[in-house]
Amino acid sequence: MTRWLCALLAPIALLITPAWAGEAGTTAAFQRLRSDPWLLRQFMAEFPKGGDLHNHLDGSIYAENIIAWAAADGLCVEPASAQISAPPCTPPRVSMRDHAADSVNYRRMVDAYSVRNYERGPASGHDHVFDAFGLFIPGTLGRQPEMLREASNRRGAENTVYLELLQSWGMDKARALAAAEPGVFTLQASPAELARHPGLQRIVAETRAELDRIEARWRGLSRCGQPDAEPGCGVAVRYLAQVIRTFPPEQVHAQIALAFLLVNADARWVGLNLVAPEDDPNTLRNYREQLGMIGRMATVFPKVQVSLHAGEFAMGLVPPEDLRDHIRIALDVAGARRIGHGESIGIETNARQTLRDMATRGVLVEINLTSNAIIHDLQGERHPFLLYRKFGVPTALSADDEGVFRIDLTNEYVRAASTYPGLAYGDFKQLSRNGLAYGFLEGEPLLADTASGRFVPACAGERAGREPARAGCRALLAASPKARLQWDLETRFARFEAAPHAP
Repeated sequence: MTRWLCALLAPIALLITPAWAGEAGTTAAFQRLRSDPWLLRQFMAEFPKGGDLHNHLDGSIYAENIIAWAAADGLCVEPASAQISAPPCTPPRVSMRDHAADSVNYRRMVDAYSVRNYERGPASGHDHVFDAFGLFIPGTLGRQPEMLREASNRRGAENTVYLELLQSWGMDKARALAAAEPGVFTLQASPAELARHPGLQRIVAETRAELDRIEARWRGLSRCGQPDAEPGCGVAVRYLAQVIRTFPPEQVHAQIALAFLLVNADARWVGLNLVAPEDDPNTLRNYREQLGMIGRMATVFPKVQVSLHAGEFAMGLVPPEDLRDHIRIALDVAGARRIGHGESIGIETNARQTLRDMATRGVLVEINLTSNAIIHDLQGERHPFLLYRKFGVPTALSADDEGVFRIDLTNEYVRAASTYPGLAYGDFKQLSRNGLAYGFLEGEPLLADTASGRFVPACAGERAGREPARAGCRALLAASPKARLQWDLETRFARFEAAPHAP
C-alpha cells in the first residue's frame, strides 16, 4: 500500500462507528443545530471543505499581521490616512513601530485596512475595500512566505483540502516591459511571437525561481515534514496568475501573455484571472479588448484554464449599459471555465440563455457572500446564488479577501446555512466537492457526480478510506493529483459523518 494511502486510511481504521452515524444521521443533526449560531459555527468549522477557489493572497492577510511586519521591517505610516510606505519616515510620515505602540492608533489602522467597524456611510463598502489595498500592500512586500503560511494554515485549520491563491508575482515586470517597448503588446500582435518574446521568457524564469524561494521559506516557517508541522502543510496549494486590469492596454496585454507563459511552464500555476475593480473606467473601456487578448493567447496555449472576475456589479454602480454582457463576453470571448462573483447575471441581456449555457458547459460560479454583501449590498434573496442553482449552474463557496472582510471560509458556509434554509446537508457536501472538482488542479477526476459523490467507473464500488480493491482505481489515484485529493475529501466526509454532532 502506498504511503499516502496509508496516511488516509489510518484515522478511519480507528473509528468505531455509532449505529446512528453516517450521512443520514449527520443530516438530521445538521437540521437540529443550524438554528443555533454557535453550534452551527462548530459544525461548519469541522465540516470537510474541498477547496477555496477564489482567494486573493494580498487580501487574505489580517491587518494585525501587516502592522506587525511593517513595524518589524522599519516601515513608515502616514497617521491621517494609515498609508504604509518605505523609509525614511519624514513628516508627516512616522515610524510604524512607534505609531502602532499607541492602542488608539493601532485600532484605527486595523479599521482602515479592513471592514472591521465599517458602517455604510459617505464612503461606500466598495470604495472602503478597494482603497484599503493601496494603504496596506506596501506592508506586505517581502513577506510572501509569511503570507502563504497564514493563508494555508487558516485553510488547514478549517479542514480544507485545496487552495487556489490569486497572486501577481512577475506582473510588475511585465508592465515595465510593455512600457519600455511601446507598440509590441498590442491586440494585433502575434500570440506565437509574444510567447517567444525574450523579455517575457526572462520574467518567467525569474518568477519561477522567486516562487521556489518563497515556497521553501514558507515550508520552513511552517515546519512541513516535521512532527509538529502546521495545518497548512496538509493543504494542496496552487496559484492563479493575477492580471491587474486597470493599467493601460499594452501593459495589461503583457501581463496576460506572461500569465499564459507561467501556466504553461510551471504546474504550480494552474490558471489565470483578471482582477481590480471591474467598474474602473479603464476596465470598462477596455474590457472586451482585454478578454479578446485572452482568447488570442488561448489559440497558442489551449490547455491554459481561465477564471474571470465578471459581472462584479450591482445596479447603480455603473450605467445600465455596462451591466449587459460582461459575463457573456467572459464565456464567449475569453473561454472562461469559472466566473468569480457573477452578481449582475440577472441584469444581463438574455440572462436565461446565458444561465442555460453555463449549466450545459459546466461553468462554475465562485460565490463570495460576505464580499458581495459589503461591497455591493447584495445579500439574501437579492443575491443571485439561488438563481444560479435554480438553473443548474455549479457553484462553490469561497472567501475572496478574507483578511479585509474579517472572515474565513467557515464563515461563508455558516452564512449560507443561516441565509438559505432550503439548503440541506447534501447541498453543502456538493458545494464542498465542487470547490475541488472545478479546481484547475491537474489530473483526471475521481468523482463522476458531485451531488451524489458517485465515483468514475474505474473506482465504482470502492469506499474512500479503504484500500481500493481494483487495480484501475489504484492506478487512477496514483496518476492523478485531483483524484487523490478527492479521495482524501471523501475519506474526511466518512470520518466527519462517523462523529457525533449533537450538543
